[in-house]
Amino acid sequence: MIEIDSNEKVLRVVHKHWFVLLANVFILITFVFIPIVLLFVLHLIPFENFVSFRGSSFDAEAFFLFLWLLIVWLIGWAMWIDYYLDVLIITNKRIFDIKQHGFFKRASASFRIDRIQNVTVDQKGIIQTLLDFGTLQMQTAGDNENLTATHIPRPYEIKKIINEMQDQELDSSQEVHLHPATLKQITPGAHTETPPETP
Repeated sequence: MIEIDSNEKVLRVVHKHWFVLLANVFILITFVFIPIVLLFVLHLIPFENFVSFRGSSFDAEAFFLFLWLLIVWLIGWAMWIDYYLDVLIITNKRIFDIKQHGFFKRASASFRIDRIQNVTVDQKGIIQTLLDFGTLQMQTAGDNENLTATHIPRPYEIKKIINEMQDQELDSSQEVHLHPATLKQITPGAHTETPPETP
């Protein structure tokens, strides 16, 4: 799926919030009950006066019900794949954003930690606030590429992790490597010899 360097450590793998999956399940349950309601309504209408079947009406109803449930099952499987394979992977060097679209389409992007300039969290509505999920937006430097991850659980915690990685990258880039002799001269308490005076 992604290629991680040997000196790279995965810190967090973030899937979408469970509320997204719950909303999809509610939609699927609604789809399951649609043909049951339709069959009940159709039994109230005397279709035998307008349409004639060679077989029994039970066989036709069972066929269409099975076909409908098969379609609902495929839709549910696609929803699960989109939920499970949409993932944000945070390492100590990069952020990988992987988005699954249906069964056979996937888009992935990677962003270096040191090139992220700004991280913002957007929570809209009472549901996102109470269940603690929202949208994470990251602005990168130079190439005008931004990362937007939606329905991220505990977004402020993820933001804190990214900021800590940014601070570590900044500290490591500002380290000054001094020559050992120079380091000895500036060390407190180090003995420095004065050169002998020349006549």
